[in-house]
Amino acid sequence: QQKAYNIVKRHFNNTFCGSCPNQLLMILYGEGGTGKSRVIQSITKLFKSTGQQHFLIKAAYTGIAASLVDGYTLHHITMIP
Repeated sequence: QQKAYNIVKRHFNNTFCGSCPNQLLMILYGEGGTGKSRVIQSITKLFKSTGQQHFLIKAAYTGIAASLVDGYTLHHITMIP
């Protein structure tokens, strides 16, 4: 969990401090109860604290998982019916 958060935070800092790194695409895998939603909630707080939340897109496989992170399903994001 901490490693995933640190990767995003480092990329976030590089992006908004003048560097121009490639777009970060990250998937968090794990069984239920391993803290994936908690990591995503922490990342969301990081973006909101600096007013950059519009750069963050959150998606999940199921509607329940998407609602836990205030995101969308993958079908919605990719416009698959």
